[in-house]
Amino acid sequence: MKFKYKLILCSVLIALLSWQFFRYVDYVLNVITPESFAFDFETIAVVNFVVLVSIISLALAMFREKKWALVTAGIVGLIFIALFGANYINLIGVGVVALLFLYARFAGVEEIDQRTKVNSRMIVRRGAIGVVLAFFVLISFVAYQSPVATGIANAERLPTASQQLLRSVVNGVIGGQIETDEQERESIISEVVGRTFQQINNALKPYFKYTPPLLAFGLFLILWGLSWFFIQLSVFVGMGIFWVLKRTGFVKIEETEVKAERLII
Repeated sequence: MKFKYKLILCSVLIALLSWQFFRYVDYVLNVITPESFAFDFETIAVVNFVVLVSIISLALAMFREKKWALVTAGIVGLIFIALFGANYINLIGVGVVALLFLYARFAGVEEIDQRTKVNSRMIVRRGAIGVVLAFFVLISFVAYQSPVATGIANAERLPTASQQLLRSVVNGVIGGQIETDEQERESIISEVVGRTFQQINNALKPYFKYTPPLLAFGLFLILWGLSWFFIQLSVFVGMGIFWVLKRTGFVKIEETEVKAERLII
């Protein structure tokens, strides 16, 4: 298969997988609300993301040149902008993706050049770090602009779930100390919860406007904490993809004589 056809095939796969991944992100961030963070978890979305990271990590190393890394970043960026809009925040996100893909390309190519044997496990591992980070940055930028972040920022009070949590705490602390009938005890607890909840809202209301950046940063930290899991899965899947590429003749490995530097004192 000619080089240009290999490049087109990889580009199409990356575009399709990116589209599916960003559609799921869009669904999650639009279905959750300040009152409920429930959404349908889809295992296929995780599989899609892992395969996407594996293919991009291998492609950046195999195609080697910086321009192909920028083309790959452009494909991901265009799909991202098509779904989430071309505002300045998203354009900055696409720029960050380009830089991280260039780093991933450098890491993958360096891994190939500095080894006497091609090691697909290390190629994917080194490249996946930058690729995973790039997608997590984009997710965080979307979370910053999501309806749930905007809703909390414009809210006059904390979500109802916070009041229910406060009620459970108050009931546990003073509920057993109120020696009266059940109806009056519930009335007293409701009054305490209502007043306390109102005071908390009054105290926090000036800071609700900072919710979007805090939510985005908090989500990024959570995702980055899980990055090792996605990287390990990507390495495993990437090794399988590389094996298939060798068996089908998409890539070939040739033995060559290489000159090596030696330090002499």
